[in-house]
Amino acid sequence: MAKTKTTLDIPVSDLQPGMYVSELDRPWLGTPYLIQGILIRSQEDIDELARHCTHVQVDLDKSEPFAIPKREAAPRGAHDVPTPRTRFHGTEVYADARSAEEELPAAGEAHDTASRMIDQIRNGMEQGHKLQVGAAKQAVDAMRESIVRNPDALLLLARLKHSGSALYDHAINTSIHLLAFGRHLGLPRESLTALGLGGLLMDVGKLNLPADLLAKGVLLTPEERRRMKEHVSSGEALVAAAHGIPDDVREIVSQHHEREDGSGYPRGLHANQLNAYARMAAIVDCYEELVGTRPGAPAASPFQALKELRDNSRWGLNPALVEQFAHCIGLFPVGSLVELSTGEVAIVLTHGRAQRFLPRVMVILDPHKRPYETPRAVDLRSAEAVAGNVCPEIVGDLPQGAYGIDPVRYYL
Repeated sequence: MAKTKTTLDIPVSDLQPGMYVSELDRPWLGTPYLIQGILIRSQEDIDELARHCTHVQVDLDKSEPFAIPKREAAPRGAHDVPTPRTRFHGTEVYADARSAEEELPAAGEAHDTASRMIDQIRNGMEQGHKLQVGAAKQAVDAMRESIVRNPDALLLLARLKHSGSALYDHAINTSIHLLAFGRHLGLPRESLTALGLGGLLMDVGKLNLPADLLAKGVLLTPEERRRMKEHVSSGEALVAAAHGIPDDVREIVSQHHEREDGSGYPRGLHANQLNAYARMAAIVDCYEELVGTRPGAPAASPFQALKELRDNSRWGLNPALVEQFAHCIGLFPVGSLVELSTGEVAIVLTHGRAQRFLPRVMVILDPHKRPYETPRAVDLRSAEAVAGNVCPEIVGDLPQGAYGIDPVRYYL
């Protein structure tokens, strides 16, 4: 039986927040949308689309239930559109209470607290103690409040700060990105805490693995891969023995390597069996693995990582959540090196929440790739044309360290 069509062709002017636009009346390549597909979250999104097209295709399966047209307005064959089992969006509306620059000191303290807490967990395990859940929650709550005030500060530190331990960095960065992801989706504070704690603890079982195995990264034999997968059961045992860990956190630990199509481990669960937060954790875990430093594999740029996540969403990762994660962090996350259409090189400073492809940047190299004596901040949303009538916009990202640039010196 042919699959029921669940798309709706409408004018851009008829779009509503919550609708998921899957196709335009023109190629995506000629628009600022570097990832195909966009969830409409505000009138600003609709206004931006109106600058580039007049009609769009709305994917009803990926749209929020409240945005799906009523039955009498639905297209032929779309009256039985299924309602998604899990609504990922919450009802909280978070507004930035500080600029990223103002939030950076508090974000740094929260980041340092989380790093010390992981060290305490490891030392406690070596002495036969249970997980220190209270200390972990305290660290997560500090990061949560920083993310609520302005996520860009901690997202920047996740990109720039390194403890010297890949395992520590992965845990903290995963926690930060899950907190930001939850904020982006409008989840309440208690849900953010569960996500942040799950990100911090989901690989805790790796603390029981040999250091030389962890150091090998992707260059593993079949037997070593089997050993590495045991970190899930080890983590499950550790959180089961601890008191006060929420069920959602336990399921993140258990399911972050499960996949929508049943190809994951350790139990081969399918989509409708997965915890919603574990599905989010799977995406963030994959992203961090791709952009992190791994023995035997070069780190991917955020743009490359998001492209790979999108490719993987056809099978193992949740497609709607992958798209939302891309909108959450932007194709060019804070701290990224980018080249502008003017030939200049810049560092991404902060993002506008609705137009993440037009961030605020710090321009540091001129078109000849020579350092400016005084770097200047430019908001690409309102930037005016410069010499040659070229409006500055991002044409691509650059690898970390390009042209000898160390972003840390501009921030930390």
